Amino acid sequence: MQECPEADEDGIGKEFARYEEEFLIPPEDALRSVIRKFQVATGKEVTSGISAPVRAEKKVNRFSELGADDKNVSIEVAVVTYTPRIQTVRGEERQVAFGWIEDNPWESSSKRERWDFKDWGEKSESLAPGSIVRLEGASVNEWNDKRSLNINRTTRVTILREGGAAAPQINDEPLSISKASEVEGYVNVVARILTSKPGVIVRRDGSGQMDVVRGSLADPSGSIGFLSWVPFEHQEGSLVKIVGASVRKFKDTPEINISDGTVIEPYHDTAFPDMSELAVSSKSTIADLRNGMRDVEVTLQVESWNQRTFDGEDGSQRVVRSGDVIDPSGRCRLTAWCEFDPKPGDFIHIEGGRVQFWQGSPDLVIDQIEQVIDLSDPPWKKIDPEGHWIDLDLTDIVNGGSRRGIKTLGTVVAVRPDSGIVERCPECRRVLRDSACMEHGPQRGHEDLRLRFVIDNGVSNASLLMSREPAEAFLGIGMDEVRDQIASEGRDGFVASLRTRALSGAMVVHGRTIVDDYGAMVLADTAEFEESSPSEAAQEVMQRWGVVL
Repeated sequence: MQECPEADEDGIGKEFARYEEEFLIPPEDALRSVIRKFQVATGKEVTSGISAPVRAEKKVNRFSELGADDKNVSIEVAVVTYTPRIQTVRGEERQVAFGWIEDNPWESSSKRERWDFKDWGEKSESLAPGSIVRLEGASVNEWNDKRSLNINRTTRVTILREGGAAAPQINDEPLSISKASEVEGYVNVVARILTSKPGVIVRRDGSGQMDVVRGSLADPSGSIGFLSWVPFEHQEGSLVKIVGASVRKFKDTPEINISDGTVIEPYHDTAFPDMSELAVSSKSTIADLRNGMRDVEVTLQVESWNQRTFDGEDGSQRVVRSGDVIDPSGRCRLTAWCEFDPKPGDFIHIEGGRVQFWQGSPDLVIDQIEQVIDLSDPPWKKIDPEGHWIDLDLTDIVNGGSRRGIKTLGTVVAVRPDSGIVERCPECRRVLRDSACMEHGPQRGHEDLRLRFVIDNGVSNASLLMSREPAEAFLGIGMDEVRDQIASEGRDGFVASLRTRALSGAMVVHGRTIVDDYGAMVLADTAEFEESSPSEAAQEVMQRWGVVL
């Protein structure tokens, strides 16, 4: 108003809104153009010197250092999510995006603050989830007392650490469910409704609960769960086209979210598979289980079962029943919050189960006895749990989910220098660093033995961790003897002898895996070098590659 005192204040506001809606230019970048327009309209002389004052760059490390009016901000952040969205501007479709970023990216997540951001500059290639970037020329936006960061067209984005795949450019064409499951962002799908039931979500602030609808969708490529935040009146079995839904990950499981902006309409395709054909895609095996899955249908063989009593938060006693279950694809844990007491060797079928993580591996959970069916006819020949190990290639482990009961083979390519005697926190069992725990501070630790390696199959690699029992079996000596060796030779001497013994050796490992954003780790139950002569190894290579002499 200082530059154009005769201009209408409402008109100025509408002009800023027009620049933001039609040209995707935020107000701070549109300031000069708006000033020039109203100067011309009011007959004031326009000079080349009239412009917004140049702001000095503000370099910060934390969001808490920023004010609501800060512009030209420079900060390093971790990109958590990046969700693209199509917006029509003057008849032309353009992509904008929003998501989450965290400050202090080189520290643990507990020491970070999370903000929303909006990308006005189509910088999806530089803002892949999981990456760490430096933003130069960003600006702070505040709305309803909540601050966020604008990444403008003029903002410079420098990648400091690569993340995952860049968010794809989106369009109006429907995706198959298998393709939609691989992206996080807005999608269109054509699918049949397999299940649909009302539910509630309790607000985090304790102010009440929200009515929602949960269910699952399927097409010939697979199935996916959905969560509707608005009334959902379509019946099970209906074929629908869903436009403008967003795919979000609940823990490790993709889920279609339906909101006010989503359009759902009946779809007609006589060639589309019916419910009976699509129901097959909704059935899972243990190998398919991922953290956060709902409405799981799976057939299992019970390996072991027990129960324990504990005091709930309200002081009442509760009983939880749990045990190990197996199928031809692997093994996992089953937890029942109902009166369910199978015997080892029983076959059961579960419908409507859910999956959560327990000690880094999938834990299948049932809440009501109606979710379980006892099977009188065995679906397969009874499996011997003692010898039930699933032989997996290391590449399949790295590209898959966390598993239990696996066997794999890899060549030792590195021995970690922290192998040997460690001290653990008596509260949480974490390894102490400089006699202190990250969560519980300085502690008098408990000694333990662990060995850490990196194994590789020529294509993929994973960390290998041996706790005390498998480490003692692998070394052929006990923890006391390891302690004496370290006292005599030093940790460097112990690690050097371990490298001499293990490096380049082909190791067969039985155990479980944890696969997350940091990579793959194999936790060994047993580990030993592969016993094969050079001639046998050569013969195996020739057979694998089809070499004929």
